[in-house]
Amino acid sequence: MIDEIDLVARERPQAPPYSLAAKAAVRRRLTGPGRPPVRSRPYALLAGGAALLAGAGIVAVAATGPGGPAHPTRAGEVVVTLPKVSAMSAEEVLGRAARAVTDLSPRDDQFVKVGSQTMYEASVVGENEKESRYLYRTKRTIWLSADGTRDGALKIEHLEPRAYPGWPIPPEAHQEKGTEWLGLPACGKVSDTAYTVLKRLPSDAEKMRSHLYARPHGDVPSDAGAWTAVGDLLRETYVPAPQRAALFKAAATIPGVTVNENVGDAAGRTGIGVGRVSNGVREEIIFDPDTYELLGERGVVVNAQEARAPVGSLVASTAQLEVTVDDAAPEVKDPRGGCL
Repeated sequence: MIDEIDLVARERPQAPPYSLAAKAAVRRRLTGPGRPPVRSRPYALLAGGAALLAGAGIVAVAATGPGGPAHPTRAGEVVVTLPKVSAMSAEEVLGRAARAVTDLSPRDDQFVKVGSQTMYEASVVGENEKESRYLYRTKRTIWLSADGTRDGALKIEHLEPRAYPGWPIPPEAHQEKGTEWLGLPACGKVSDTAYTVLKRLPSDAEKMRSHLYARPHGDVPSDAGAWTAVGDLLRETYVPAPQRAALFKAAATIPGVTVNENVGDAAGRTGIGVGRVSNGVREEIIFDPDTYELLGERGVVVNAQEARAPVGSLVASTAQLEVTVDDAAPEVKDPRGGCL
């Protein structure tokens, strides 16, 4: 079945593929009840697949010194801290992460369940073409068929929005409340995020690196595109242990990747941030400092002119809260759902 998303993809074959979650979000907006259009601003960190789940977002604000997670202050704005470069190398951190990988090994008939918390920027354009911005926050739980043949589900819990620095929160920011469920029908097509598909990715670091650079990057420079591809493979999915180890080793070879200490994720946890700068924003993947398990991602403005936001602005923030295996996905009655 061809839908509007497939048609767009055909017109722009160079663009990275959309994830199931992103497609679901787009479809909901396309088929939902009338309301002012909400445009997320895809951001490299989140882009590619789930972009995010959204677009990236958040902002800024007052750098309080090195280290420490982001936290809201007056008017719901978010204070972040400037990064502190670690003495550890990216190769060392990612090497430890590669050695620490474990595998849930779901059966083909099971589901990978991933819970996360996100905060992104949203733009609203009213009928008078006036633009408003705010930061929308969610908790998400997604069930993905391990072999990609079964219908999945997505639960979205809307959290209180926050102000985009310098912008008042528009009324539209409060329209999405409570909890909603989206169906993720397989429709006979196996997603590239299915566990069994990810198992076919290279388990060799050099070949994985080639895979990262070979993925469609659009107009993004190849190194930035490869780093974005790393995040895309980790976000709302579960890469098998051999492939994940190869992914981390390959990521360490991407030029410009460095390490920051005391980096906060969207859940307020502190970890080690490994990342690189693109378009004035440092895009980081965050690891637990003790176990080297993945905590989340974030983007911090380091060049105000390039990023058009104050230095220290947090423009993306996620937290991976759980990754488990379920025997079944919740049954979702989603009248707006269709084949993805």
